[in-house]
Amino acid sequence: MRRLIFIPIALLAVACANKEPVQTDELTYVDEPVQTSYWFAEEPEAKSELTYDIKKVGIAPKSQVNILAEKVVNELVLQNDSLRSDQPLLVTTPLRVDNFNQTDALGLQLQQGFVAAFHGHEFNLVDLNVAKALRATEQGEFILSRDWKLLPSDLPVSHVVVSTMDTTPMGLALNTRIVNVSNNRVVSAVQTFVNMNSLPGYLSPSNKVISEGGLLYRNEQAGLGNVAVLGDKQ
Repeated sequence: MRRLIFIPIALLAVACANKEPVQTDELTYVDEPVQTSYWFAEEPEAKSELTYDIKKVGIAPKSQVNILAEKVVNELVLQNDSLRSDQPLLVTTPLRVDNFNQTDALGLQLQQGFVAAFHGHEFNLVDLNVAKALRATEQGEFILSRDWKLLPSDLPVSHVVVSTMDTTPMGLALNTRIVNVSNNRVVSAVQTFVNMNSLPGYLSPSNKVISEGGLLYRNEQAGLGNVAVLGDKQ
């Protein structure tokens, strides 16, 4: 005759409660189930939505050359008498006032800054330097170019931004205007002067010995000649 053994449920509960969780290695297989509920006193609270606080995250930092570009564009927009924001606008590279075929590192950076600043005013910008095809090389993938053979020749541009620069012993004079290419009419113009100390990364005092027109000139001391722009040969 088989005997039936009755064990109180309360005793079983006590026995299970006193049993320690099985300690296992993460990479070890075990036959016995592992209790995991003791890891958390309560279920961790999940966030129901993602939040983005621009004041905490911030925006891209700016230096003086970026602020200069923004201020020039702000006044161009203020002085504008006919250009609409939906008309195509192209920003050209600032040039030397005495040589319309020459620029420098400051002129190249100002061109990029003008593009960003005009876009901030929601103008219809056209980028001339975007080539007709992507170039995949071992160094990377490129689409910007200054080779006219790779650039489109039929851009629908009605207005262009042109700038000239001139250096003095004290700093840099910058002249910028928007021109209607259909009749060469100036629809906005701005002139400004930047002290050498305002652009320490781009402007520096001239050397004591400078070169002009293939000739060497010696001043009594450094800084008496026109300020030097980054990358210029003195």
